[in-house]
Amino acid sequence: MSDIVFIGIDDTDVIGSPGTGHLSRDIAKYLERLGLGTAKGITRHQLLVDDRIRYTSHNSSLCIAFATEQPIEDLYKPCCDFLNSNFVEGSDPGLCICRRQQLNDELMGFGLKARTMVLDMQDASALARKNDLFLVELGGSGEGIVGALAAVALRAEGNSGRFIELRGIRDIKGFVSVSEILKLTDIDAVQDAEGGLLDNDAVIDSLDWIRPSLVCDMPVLRVKPESEDSDKRIWFSIEARQHKNRKEALKKNE
Repeated sequence: MSDIVFIGIDDTDVIGSPGTGHLSRDIAKYLERLGLGTAKGITRHQLLVDDRIRYTSHNSSLCIAFATEQPIEDLYKPCCDFLNSNFVEGSDPGLCICRRQQLNDELMGFGLKARTMVLDMQDASALARKNDLFLVELGGSGEGIVGALAAVALRAEGNSGRFIELRGIRDIKGFVSVSEILKLTDIDAVQDAEGGLLDNDAVIDSLDWIRPSLVCDMPVLRVKPESEDSDKRIWFSIEARQHKNRKEALKKNE
């Protein structure tokens, strides 16, 4: 029977290099090629942006949900080897690997604090030891362990994050109906800003960029209308509309 393992990574890049989002997708593919299991989505988690924290561009970390029938220990070496071979010199990478059921309220609280507070490596290490989590520094200062631990904690908390990888989302282009999105991807629901479900025949302008949010532990595409005219209503992703140049800004590090 498959077990869900969370793999958190942070701080693997520098300005001008491919982002940690790219690397997280590469790790997932690498583990699949080794026959260790199947990736079940990758989420990006926004952490505090503060001058006291060293980060590359946005201070976000990534979590891979990985379904495996192998002992969790079998993932430690391949993940470390891959990161050691692929992180960018000058970065401070950290890696956290744990079973979903290992993540308790204390750990999820750490993840939530990372969104609003400056946390240190010592606190992250102590919490990982207390809860028997695999948390390692892989280069530089190793400060990425804070974000790596926060990533798995926030993924378990289930209400903050955005999927950068999920079956089908990168294949959606142009205008598409809600029913097509639900059929072609692993998105569970399409909701408006108030949480209401859209009709199956509602039309979404994908802008060639569909990234669902993590809502109640499910991938949910959150949308809002371009116009309030019900006869000409076209919906857009709320995530994408946070940026003036929405497609290019959001693709940059993912």
